[in-house]
Amino acid sequence: MILAAALIFAVVAVNSATVATPQPPTRVVKRASTCTPVAGQGSSIDDTPAIQSAIASCPSGTIVIPKSTIYHINTAFSFTGCSGCTLQIDGTLQASSNTTYWGGRRSIFLMDGITGATVYSTTGTGVIDGNGQAAWDLFAANSSYKRPTLFYINNSRNVKVSNLHFKSAPNVFHSVTGGSSNVSYSNITLYAVSASANVAHNTDGWDIGQSTHVTIDGAVVTNDDDCVALKAGCSYATVTNISCTGSHGISVGSLGGGVGSKDTVEHCLVRGATMINSAKAAGLKLYPGPPEHGTAVVSNVTFENFVLQNTDYAFQVQSCYGENTSYCEANPSTAQIADVIVRNFSGTTSTHYSPNVANLDCPAAGTCGLTLSDITVTPPKGSAVFQCANTPSNLGVPCTDGASG
Repeated sequence: MILAAALIFAVVAVNSATVATPQPPTRVVKRASTCTPVAGQGSSIDDTPAIQSAIASCPSGTIVIPKSTIYHINTAFSFTGCSGCTLQIDGTLQASSNTTYWGGRRSIFLMDGITGATVYSTTGTGVIDGNGQAAWDLFAANSSYKRPTLFYINNSRNVKVSNLHFKSAPNVFHSVTGGSSNVSYSNITLYAVSASANVAHNTDGWDIGQSTHVTIDGAVVTNDDDCVALKAGCSYATVTNISCTGSHGISVGSLGGGVGSKDTVEHCLVRGATMINSAKAAGLKLYPGPPEHGTAVVSNVTFENFVLQNTDYAFQVQSCYGENTSYCEANPSTAQIADVIVRNFSGTTSTHYSPNVANLDCPAAGTCGLTLSDITVTPPKGSAVFQCANTPSNLGVPCTDGASG
């Protein structure tokens, strides 16, 4: 009797193990420390809960997004519960184009208060698609529409993002702020080009705010705003081996915009950049002074080894950012610029400001500790002209009056 019951139980167990049953979208297939969320197999099914369930099941393991599979991110995605987790993306995570849902939200993907996370592709086929065309078109018709950042890191540390392709961010691609530290990006491609007459406005590659030790190494960016922006509170950021096409350049700022503010960017390095068809290669964006604005400190920042191709300016200092000339004359910038080094820039500018290759409008009521060296950038015709205002005598390049902005 006991033997017969055991045999019946064994047959039932084997049969039940071989019967394929439909899986709900939140189903997670777990093997040891690896979890694979089951995709809903359709854009109408939100796969966010399935992936977040996988993070809950494997908080320090690996969550796998398989190659040739699309997961639909129809609601905001949070890394809550991740503690040393790895999100291995070899397929595609695609946000919905629902502008009503995404309007006013901070981000599509959010890491907030996370310690230890890796997001990468083993095959190089991993894609995070912001599906931003509808947002760009709506923003063109209604500039008050608030679009989300694609991937937002706040108050997090020890985060690695690598070997991934990000496309069509509705707004900024990546933000790092909130006291985050030790965040690294490597071998990243960012691409935002509109298919309509409405350009992909404000698609900054990276906005690096209040944080320390953020690194970007090996990036190819095509977008329609800053390639990288070092914003208020950024310190010890390093950007190396980056290519930027169609961008507004690699910028410090904008800084000092808020009433009573004192924004700082310090101890940063940008080395090895190819700037193609961009508004500038690099520069500083500083608001004028009170009463409508604050001030800024930019200290120990180096830009070196840049190659320009058809880029409007090699370097630009703006101390009248966001205001008109009359305001700036009455309320000049009080920003402090110290130990900002620009060196080894080569290549050619565009015809846009030719023969001017730089526009250096330093703060009239502040300081300008700026030096340029080994600048061999040439305009399409004639000799290079460096427009200057309020610059130091040891700037390092011959100056011509007329800088503004």
